[in-house]
Amino acid sequence: MVCSGSQGQKRRISAAQYFTACAGLLVFFALIVSSNPAAAQQQNYPERENLGPMINSEYDEVLPVIAPDAKTLFFVRKGHPDNTGSDKKDDIWFSRLQPDGRWGRAENIGTPLNTAGFNFVCTVMPDNNTMLLGNQYFEDGSQDEGVSLTTRSEEGWSMPKNLRIERLQNLSIWSEYTMSPDGRVLIMSLLRPDSLGGRDLYVSFRQEDDSWTEPENLGPSVNSKGSDITPFLAADGVTLYFSSDRPGGYGNNDVYMTRRLDYSWKKWSRPQNLGYPINTPGWDAYYTVPANGEYAYFVSTSSGEGKSDIFRITLPEDARPIPVMMVSGKVTDPDGKVVPATISYERLSDGKQIGTATADPESGEYKIALPVGYDYGFHAESDGFYPVSEHIDLTELGEFEEVQRDLILAPLLHGTSIRLNNIFFDFDMDVLREESKPELDRLVRLLKKYPSMMIQIDGHTDDYGGYDYNMKLSRRRARAVVNYLISQGISEIRLIPRGFGKTRPVATNETDEGRQLNRRVEYTILQN
Repeated sequence: MVCSGSQGQKRRISAAQYFTACAGLLVFFALIVSSNPAAAQQQNYPERENLGPMINSEYDEVLPVIAPDAKTLFFVRKGHPDNTGSDKKDDIWFSRLQPDGRWGRAENIGTPLNTAGFNFVCTVMPDNNTMLLGNQYFEDGSQDEGVSLTTRSEEGWSMPKNLRIERLQNLSIWSEYTMSPDGRVLIMSLLRPDSLGGRDLYVSFRQEDDSWTEPENLGPSVNSKGSDITPFLAADGVTLYFSSDRPGGYGNNDVYMTRRLDYSWKKWSRPQNLGYPINTPGWDAYYTVPANGEYAYFVSTSSGEGKSDIFRITLPEDARPIPVMMVSGKVTDPDGKVVPATISYERLSDGKQIGTATADPESGEYKIALPVGYDYGFHAESDGFYPVSEHIDLTELGEFEEVQRDLILAPLLHGTSIRLNNIFFDFDMDVLREESKPELDRLVRLLKKYPSMMIQIDGHTDDYGGYDYNMKLSRRRARAVVNYLISQGISEIRLIPRGFGKTRPVATNETDEGRQLNRRVEYTILQN
């Protein structure tokens, strides 16, 4: 889940700069506040907040994972009498955020996710409809080491599907996993022959056949001679939080932060201790952050009762992940009927698919998290419909935002006209820009899937300029699209270019937004 630029005159310093400047002060003040909690308030430190009896019980609560939209918290209760199985081991529980901002009473998530064994959530994907779970699940109720995926269905959570990781070897009985927001990378805590000390953090990549590569050690830039555990990769796909007992901490285990520096997943910034009051003389781990980066949720034994509770704390700006935009909406047909769909999103500069999400099969709702710094296209796909696209430019976004974008899928019927949203030309030009190729390649795949389909490519303009000028420009742009389709193996006889200039507006030409809607390329199905 990329670096962000700031917006306007805002200046955002990096986490590395912040912690370099403040490391000495953090150590000094931590010594003060550990013996005098009131000093935290005097120094304007945020206060850690125990989530209270709706979530924390007389039993141990561990492994919290907050959904990216910050509205559902999943966690594990150990040995609770309402757990599954005769020995009441570790079950998944969840709580929903209430309208008043408080957490509701926790509920056991039930079967098939909870079994007689150890059960826990590793990652909630941005769509809120897919989760990565610890362990592999089998039909007889048994489990084995590894991870699995479950998706939301109309009946509830599906039977988890096991992921195949090549040569997964772990010499410890403990392990934790986190998945990148695009679903293509796993980071895990394992003990292997090449570990530097105790457990280390490793990376694995999804392959074309949906198997996963052998785990690779992240190396000494992240790992230590101690135990490095409980990794959590934020919604930006760049910021990694983990817990470690390495020297120089405040207690048994402290939470650290590092940021990925390139696409190899092997180069990271120097891990920074997040300081007091996140870290205490107790055991602090299982750190999780929603997409907005406002709060961090974590586990600590600092309550004085000798058990693990879940806390949250308001994050300082420089301990937050890089901003993302949460895009949500519903997927329907033109009549408003929910369409089961997969949402895919790509970086338009190079056409690389960034990730996929699933829409809720009952409500049609979807969510995706897009890191700042790029221009994106995203679209919903479902059999019998054309994947109508949307476009969103995040090259200038400097802080977390949420937007609503409903996706209406057009049925592949005779006479249907479908707008190609992500087609780009420079002003007064008829040469397709590189960012147009992902959209056109989808049309190529459609035409190859339906070899008898014939379409008319329609070019349209706004009302800037004269009638003849706009007619010629719209024809040239329609022809440019046809030429690209031909270059990809589509027979010219199946393609009819037409230009309509400014004669068929779909919005007012009195505003910039309206004129932009009128400058468009569509295709009309002439024959299925």
